[in-house]
Amino acid sequence: MVNYSVLGIDPSFDNVYRQKLTFYRSQRGRRRTKSINKRLRLKKDFDSEIAYAYASNNIVIKHYIEENKSVPLWALFEVISLGNVGNYVACLNREDKEKVADFLNLYNSQYDENVKILEQSIFLIKDLRNAVAHNHIIFDCRFRKAQNVAQNLKATVKNKLHLEAETNFDILFDYLALLMIFLKESGNSRSELNSYITDFENSVNILYKSTEEIAHNKEPLPYSVYNLIIGERFKLKLNKLKEYIN
Repeated sequence: MVNYSVLGIDPSFDNVYRQKLTFYRSQRGRRRTKSINKRLRLKKDFDSEIAYAYASNNIVIKHYIEENKSVPLWALFEVISLGNVGNYVACLNREDKEKVADFLNLYNSQYDENVKILEQSIFLIKDLRNAVAHNHIIFDCRFRKAQNVAQNLKATVKNKLHLEAETNFDILFDYLALLMIFLKESGNSRSELNSYITDFENSVNILYKSTEEIAHNKEPLPYSVYNLIIGERFKLKLNKLKEYIN
């Protein structure tokens, strides 16, 4: 994504801001105003994160600031929050958004007229990341802030894994699947992805077996409760994910 933003141009954020963060130009009316406000907030947030990184003695940021140079985009991406990565993508011009989405084999014009799948995926994963970082409960996906998950995200997981039904991102497997799709299409190795899946599968098995102690009578967790946490037809979905990876 960073590469597409700076391909053939000065990689400083100030320059990228002027030349590339221009999605608002493709919008009209209220959508244009909303896009412009988002772009202005992004500039303010990035300046704040640069200031914080400088105050925290970040060596790279300090170098550019003290040399009176604009911070390059690659250095900025080392210090900004995941939420602002999503905001950056939201402001990126349509052409570059489509290039990145095509590179990742994720763009589907049928569901995604304005190429929003990248930012929508980042914001969805951000909720999980923040919950894990703050040691919040995640097994029931209560961390998800969006009331409704975008149709193209549901369709992406369904189509990539050849599932019978769309996912609703109300179980952790759906998030695992989305992450694996991004990692695979980004070029991560098959062995690395399989290790993640194995870890997840082992955790599910531990959950199931550990309920014997909880029940005090050496009986497993009732399927009705287990399925609320893991989701129905888990093994089938997991096998579909393994087939996609391999």
